[in-house]
Amino acid sequence: MLFDTHAHYDDPKFDADRDTVLASLPDQGVSLVVNPGCDLPSSRTAAALAERWPHVYAAAGYHPENCAPYDGSLDGIRELAQAPRTVAIGEIGLDYYWEENPPRELQRRVFRDQMALARELG
Repeated sequence: MLFDTHAHYDDPKFDADRDTVLASLPDQGVSLVVNPGCDLPSSRTAAALAERWPHVYAAAGYHPENCAPYDGSLDGIRELAQAPRTVAIGEIGLDYYWEENPPRELQRRVFRDQMALARELG
């Protein structure tokens, strides 16, 4: 049994064959998948995929690269995180490697807020 803990099947690169790929995973030995969102729209897509495929679970959150503009509200992420097939707040973190990423202080704020949400929701 393989458990893919980080797959982005919501990515547009899968638009042409997403259903075929997801349907084939169990036959290829992949029993479980966590598909993390990188922003609110991709988190919604991850949650929708989790609802459709019994071996797929979602994570909802803002990746540091995608955290701007952040208005201080995690209401959409909170709602998705409470869905039965959403198992984590993610994909979150800090990414200072790329200069074009949002400012470090914004990344830290969004990360702290998401960690607080994760603690709140358990």
